[in-house]
Amino acid sequence: MEGYKRIVVIILTIICLISSVISVIAKEPEKPEVNYTFSFEKESRINDVAVLSSKEAFNMLKGIEFIIDEQLLHAAIFRTFVNRKAEAIGIAVDALKLPLIEIKDGQMVNRGDDIYIARKIFEVFPDESVDNLLMLYKEGDAVARGNIIRASGNVSGQPIRDLLVKALDEKTFCEGEYPEMIGKPLRICDVAYNQLVLRYKIKDVLRTIGNEYKIETRDYHINILKSKL
Repeated sequence: MEGYKRIVVIILTIICLISSVISVIAKEPEKPEVNYTFSFEKESRINDVAVLSSKEAFNMLKGIEFIIDEQLLHAAIFRTFVNRKAEAIGIAVDALKLPLIEIKDGQMVNRGDDIYIARKIFEVFPDESVDNLLMLYKEGDAVARGNIIRASGNVSGQPIRDLLVKALDEKTFCEGEYPEMIGKPLRICDVAYNQLVLRYKIKDVLRTIGNEYKIETRDYHINILKSKL
């Protein structure tokens, strides 16, 4: 009887492990839907963007009406850049080479909108973007690598998953320090942790690693995440 119970426990443990792995794999992100029909006003806004140069269009997409409406943003990116993907991806990749937050001429510059639009371009055109992202990660500095991780969290494809998981071992700081910062800057592995938790909606883990957490605490939670991937 004891032997039978032991076998049952082993089988149930294996099933639980397999289920947890399958649950992660099953939640791989997909390319966003882009074939929406909008109101006349929204269709007009998309058309306004689509006739601009690639750089002008990128900047126009940072407008609040696109930032708050993900469906509109995805559709606008697709219609604007479907026939000039390389230009759009090039602009998006260049946006990742600059710090997310920087003190410039005594003023704080936050490039969050630039990185967000870059992220969305990569999500809409993942197959065309992956080589550029991997190349910049290989050749870029810590700032660029950190931004690539930020911008790749929901980009579909096994190469991006592999990049994010591998980045959990990269301890290099990817942020500068500024007066309002509480704690130490984030490292590439911290940013990768945040993106992976969001990508797979992983439960029972710390939701986000922030500057306020000590390095030892960050490493502790990163190791927990590694055990779940």
